[in-house]
Amino acid sequence: MNVFRAKYRPLFFSRGEYTPTGTLQDSDIVGAIADAIAKNVGKLKPQVIRYDEKGMVIKNDSLARLLALRPCPEMSTYDFLYRIASDLVYTSNSFSVIFYNEDFTRVKSIQPIQTKDFRIFVDDNNNILFRFRWEFDGKYYTVPYQMVIHIKARFNKKRFMGTPPDLQLKSPLDLIETSGEMIKNLVKNSGTLGGYLKYNNFADDEELKRKTKEFMEAYMNASNAGGLAALDSTYEFKELKQSAPSFPTAQIGFLRENIYRYYGTNEKILTSTFSESEWNAFYENVIEPIAIQLSLECMFKLLTEREISFGNKIIFTANRLQYATLQTRSSIGGEMFDRGAITINEYRELLYYEPIEDGDVRMVSLNYVKAGDQSQYQVGSDGDGSGGDEDQEAESKARKAVYIAYIQTKKKGGMGVG
Repeated sequence: MNVFRAKYRPLFFSRGEYTPTGTLQDSDIVGAIADAIAKNVGKLKPQVIRYDEKGMVIKNDSLARLLALRPCPEMSTYDFLYRIASDLVYTSNSFSVIFYNEDFTRVKSIQPIQTKDFRIFVDDNNNILFRFRWEFDGKYYTVPYQMVIHIKARFNKKRFMGTPPDLQLKSPLDLIETSGEMIKNLVKNSGTLGGYLKYNNFADDEELKRKTKEFMEAYMNASNAGGLAALDSTYEFKELKQSAPSFPTAQIGFLRENIYRYYGTNEKILTSTFSESEWNAFYENVIEPIAIQLSLECMFKLLTEREISFGNKIIFTANRLQYATLQTRSSIGGEMFDRGAITINEYRELLYYEPIEDGDVRMVSLNYVKAGDQSQYQVGSDGDGSGGDEDQEAESKARKAVYIAYIQTKKKGGMGVG
């Protein structure tokens, strides 16, 4: 970083392509949408999947631990993903700078940055660079774009940047804000008098203004809850009847729906009253595209070309059954379990039960045996034709214990056992 900063610092001081206006951050509607989307993106689970000669393995190396636990010192993985999704809602762009150790052999941290002043450009050597002013210390930095996890939304106008939502949402947000001010003024003026004051004695303009001010301070304020005034013969108050404007509920609802549609969400998602199908639609339309971007961007910028050529990858997954009904969980989990796709404990987790001892095994529907023991169970011997009675008896007891645990799990989940 210091090398790039020293080389390019005297040259670039221009503003970024997007400067937030502050209106979106001040909007309660956009804030609720950002929170709903970011909370669900924060639940994604990053996994570094590597392949060896035996097939796929999920390797618990330093990069996997970094992504799964704490990408940077001040943020957990949930906070890290929450910040990325929140930035996407407000600015349509999220930047996270990758920090390496001294010899660039290991990723030390991935730091989401807050910046209003940035630029992505190509230098004379066709290198793509990212220059930004970090709000953390107020300094300018220039780093290779390859060292930046850049997630963007509505990528349709500029070469590098997502299209910011300010202009597209300005009109409906302004109308909603104006309606809110209307309500506030109606409440504020509901307990006050309205009309003109007739002063029956001779008075000049200055005295009339003073008398009017005294009358207003005494009676025409919110503290005059009764709406009454006591006058002597020198005053005469003529009330003006004003019809209170009706509040445009339908129009405001339409404007709110426009903002929801812009972000692919709705009122039920924001209030957590959605159904199973509504959650699946929200996941596929909003959360899954962000997960795909995260997977592709992290894979390209955190793995080497050699690692990618071997099929290694980084994915961000979610348990889509977490919002399904218990009946759906039981049905899908039972089908997956019978085919050896999940273990007993994974099936119990779907039904909100705690794991059991010796429950991390997969079973298939051959009277429910371990997936690796099917041939032994059918012929009554191990793979090479050898094996004593004691081994077979021990295996039989183990199978019986696991089978009993499985039966108990299915009974608790409300499924019949055939």
